[in-house]
This record gives sequence, structure tokens and C-alpha cells, in this order.
Amino acid sequence: MFAEIKTVGLVINAEKKSARQLAREAGALLRRAGVRVLDASEDVAAVAARSQLLLVFGGDGTMLRAAREMNDAQTPVLGINAGALGFLTVVPAEGMAKALKAVLAGRCVLRSRSLLKADILRGKRKLASHFALNDVVISRGAAARVVRMAVDIDGEPLTDYVCDGMIFATQTGSTAYSMSAGGPILTPGTEAFVMTPICPHSLTNRSVVVGRSAVVEARILSQPEELVLTVDGQVRVRLRSLDTIRVRRDSRHFQIVLPEGYSYFETLRRKLNWSGANV
Repeated sequence: MFAEIKTVGLVINAEKKSARQLAREAGALLRRAGVRVLDASEDVAAVAARSQLLLVFGGDGTMLRAAREMNDAQTPVLGINAGALGFLTVVPAEGMAKALKAVLAGRCVLRSRSLLKADILRGKRKLASHFALNDVVISRGAAARVVRMAVDIDGEPLTDYVCDGMIFATQTGSTAYSMSAGGPILTPGTEAFVMTPICPHSLTNRSVVVGRSAVVEARILSQPEELVLTVDGQVRVRLRSLDTIRVRRDSRHFQIVLPEGYSYFETLRRKLNWSGANV
């Protein structure tokens, strides 16, 4: 799967007592196996660059933070869930020891997940770039007025939207806010991302699935008093009228480690409480 594991970095949600306890147990297990353990609480990117594996203890939010803070490092990441079963932190607490032993023995699966890159342009100046594993969201905050935006795909006008906002989601994020807003589920192997308007004023404005190389630009034509760009629900940037948000897939990927026997569709059924038709 990847090179022999000699160094493992730990990313811990320090606010969760269960996460801290699981990290201590994992550290002890790894040291007994002769593996060096590094605490990534201060600098995730530096520890990721020095490790063959990152362990994330917490929930999906902790996983999203780790993905963002790794910067250019593409170290494989295994998520240990310290709460309810997550889509990204796939190993339950009671299965941690078994999963770690399997990973150290090379019995696991490595999968690549796409990242989105969002550039914020104000006139001809690029204010910032942000990276998302789940989604990039333009939303109106607490204001009551709608936002108007013009959307182009690969330089060609698509349409003008009047809506509460816009969600750009990866395959990973397609089961989050985008799905709640009526967007489709993209399975992990889908070579695309999805654009979903939030409460559009036209019933014909639906989600659009765009190809892996597409560049989408949303230009703010008018805005409420507060308009923000949110990245993975954790980074917030204030926007203004005439700002342009340019979204594309990044060249880098997030490398997620999945334990033996993991099934995406089983997780999907369980999280969404799908039980099949009864008619």
C-alpha cells in the first residue's frame, strides 16, 4: 500500500476526552511495535511531511481540519472515530487496535479523494486561495436578502442565479450540505464535482455536475448585508459585490486509509437509514 511505516503522526481533537484517550492507547500500541510517534497538535504539515501515516482522532470535522492543514503533504490518513460513525473517520473506537495492527501489516486499502481549490478574486487581485475536502459554500449569513451571481463554466456563461447561496462539493462532500440542498450523491470514484444552488428562485435551477478539469467562476452581482465564503464549514471569508469565486479541482489529493472489509455503500446505508422499499 505504502512504504514501511516507521513514523506515525497523531492529530487529536483535544476537546474530546475520548479522542485523547484513544490517542494514548494508539501511541502505546505503536511504540510497542517499534514505531516512532509524533504529536501533530502544533504543526500538522510538518509532522505529516515526516510521517508515513497520520492517525486522526475525533470526528469528520477533525479529519477536514487535518486535510486542510497538511498543505502539500499527501501522507495517508486513517480516521479513528471518537463519537458516532462518520463518513471519513471510519474506524470505530472498539476496532482501533485491530485496524492499526492490520495497517502496520499492510492489510488495508488506500484511496484518493479529490480536493477543491477556491480562489477569491477582487478585481484583478487574488485575495486568497483555500482548499476543501468537502465543500466550498457561498452563503448570505444571517441576512434576509438573496444573492445574485453569474456563473461561468470554462469561460462560457451558464446562467444568473437568484438564490440564498451556492455549494461546490467534492465526491466526499456530496453527502453533506449539498445533498441536504437537493444535490446528487457522487460516489468516491466519480471524476467530477457538483454545484448546487441553495433555495434558488427558479425551479429549473438544479444541481450541475461538472467534469474533473472544469473551472467554475461565480461572480457576485448583488449581495445582502453579509455574504461569506465557507470552506469545509471551518474557514469563513467575507465577500463583496463584484467578487469572483473561482473553483476547480486541485492537482493534489487526500489519501485516505480504509480498513479491511470497509464498504462505502454499507456506511451510506447506515448513515442515511436506507432500508429499501416496502411496497
